[in-house]
Amino acid sequence: MSVIPPENTDRLEHQRQHDAELRHDKEMMEHREHAHLADEKSQVKEDSFTPSPSEPSSETPEYQTKTVWTLKTFIATVALSGLYVGSQIPLYFVGGSLAFIAADIGGVEASAWLAVSYALALSAVAPFCGYLQDLVGRRNITLGGGLMLMMGCIVLATAKSFGAGVVGMGFAGAGAAIGELTALAGTAELVPVNKRGIYLALVTLFVLPFTPYLLYAQLLSTYHTWRWGIWICLMWNGLWWVIIAAVYFPESQTRAKGQAAKAILRQIDYVGGALSIIGLVIILVALQAGGYSHPWSSAYVLAQLIIGVLLLAAFVTWEWKFCKDPMVPHELFKGQRIVAMAYGIAFIAGMNFYAMLNFFPTLYSTVFDPDPVKVGLRGLAPGLSTTFGAVVANAALSWFKGHNRELLLVGCIIMTAFGGSMACVTPDREALAVVLGTLTGLGVGSVLVPAATVAVTVSPDTSIATCVALSLTIRAVGGSIGYAIYYNVFINKLKPNLGRYIGQYAVEAGLPLSSAEAFVGTYLLAPANITQVPGVNEQVLGAAVIGTRWAYAESLKYVWLSSIAFGVCAIIACLFIGNITRYMTSRVAARIRE
Repeated sequence: MSVIPPENTDRLEHQRQHDAELRHDKEMMEHREHAHLADEKSQVKEDSFTPSPSEPSSETPEYQTKTVWTLKTFIATVALSGLYVGSQIPLYFVGGSLAFIAADIGGVEASAWLAVSYALALSAVAPFCGYLQDLVGRRNITLGGGLMLMMGCIVLATAKSFGAGVVGMGFAGAGAAIGELTALAGTAELVPVNKRGIYLALVTLFVLPFTPYLLYAQLLSTYHTWRWGIWICLMWNGLWWVIIAAVYFPESQTRAKGQAAKAILRQIDYVGGALSIIGLVIILVALQAGGYSHPWSSAYVLAQLIIGVLLLAAFVTWEWKFCKDPMVPHELFKGQRIVAMAYGIAFIAGMNFYAMLNFFPTLYSTVFDPDPVKVGLRGLAPGLSTTFGAVVANAALSWFKGHNRELLLVGCIIMTAFGGSMACVTPDREALAVVLGTLTGLGVGSVLVPAATVAVTVSPDTSIATCVALSLTIRAVGGSIGYAIYYNVFINKLKPNLGRYIGQYAVEAGLPLSSAEAFVGTYLLAPANITQVPGVNEQVLGAAVIGTRWAYAESLKYVWLSSIAFGVCAIIACLFIGNITRYMTSRVAARIRE
């Protein structure tokens, strides 16, 4: 080992600094030469092609490295946040007042189809519309989606039949798909990549005024009409649609930038769009019908499942092997597994989110006192915690760079542990139900939106909307599959439990054993005739109410236990997700044209 004499260290240090300066100067010269060549190529392109006023202007280094917050850009970003909220609230108000809607327009036995039609339309439309936005731009598609959402609200708010309500929710779901993907993708591309988590957290925070949706829905439905909730959705979306129309002129990095209209029309992946939409619709219809309106073993369900799976398999094959310009670009997954793992986590988070959305109102209104104010107050904390979890976890992705795996893992553990713990809830543990529901919501929120943010961080600039759209679809499909599984678990337990618990509590309250079978049947199927059953009195009827609550608690227990298995799958997926640090640069993908 050589030793450097002390008297030579200063000279060597000076020599190293000199060499470093020479290397730096050389690199700067090379960089300038490349920049000069790029400018020459750009000038040639500009001379050969003059963009129309609707075409984005050429980008400058200023817009590639930072967001210039003009008044117009600020208003457009706020409007995107309003658009995001408008895409969420129709489902919130319908889910919170489902029983009132069914009692008014019919369809008590099939009321779940109102929420299902919304999710079905969202799932089917999102991928193709996200692809179109990346291909030709966001503005016109966004405005069209807003009109569709508002039309759906009008149809639903004026519906006189259950069929009209389903149609309205279908239109609203399709419009909401476009609105939500635009809000997330549009905001993400306007800010530096390394700050996308913070800004998407602010977008999510915008939903805060509507987190007490269950309370709003219950109060409006009880003291006025459920239709007011839908009219509020219409007014909210109408306001932000006008603002979007006035200020939102994004200059995005589209795939078809600079191409003529005919060339763009030839480039659209019509085959992929048809296969994905039809396949998803058929599968989701089969999942909702199975065990609900038709047995799982029926030809109706099996035929649709098989056809839907085959169509989606054909879609994947077409996209991967044959399509020249596919809906889902290969670059989205090439060279990393982050996006695929993030989608897997979003799929399972969607299962638990839809379980919360559908079964928390059921829990709070059937296991405990069904007073609308109390039901709304019980659902307030879980709603707030879900929003809080999404906001904090999203922002943390930017605050704690390189720890996306740990952040998602913590969220999945909280979601799984406390979601499964909901099985402990009984009619005499109301406070426990609220506490566990709040912690479950915190976990779900910490995973649901941040998983999409992780995927968007890695996405190429020309595929941001496609990336967001796939995340929304995967989440909604996961929710639909989860709801189908959870509902079948719940209903198969509820039917025998109702008879057992109602009969048990009624007999303990003094009902003659000989009248037990008649009492249970009449109480469930023809409650107006219940006083005709021998031995019935107020004590017996009060006991039957308590028995009903225990039957629901015992049946819902298996829903929460079932969620543990899926939560464990999400935890495992978190362990394999990659680190996004190298993607978190200061690059800005787009700007608002002034």
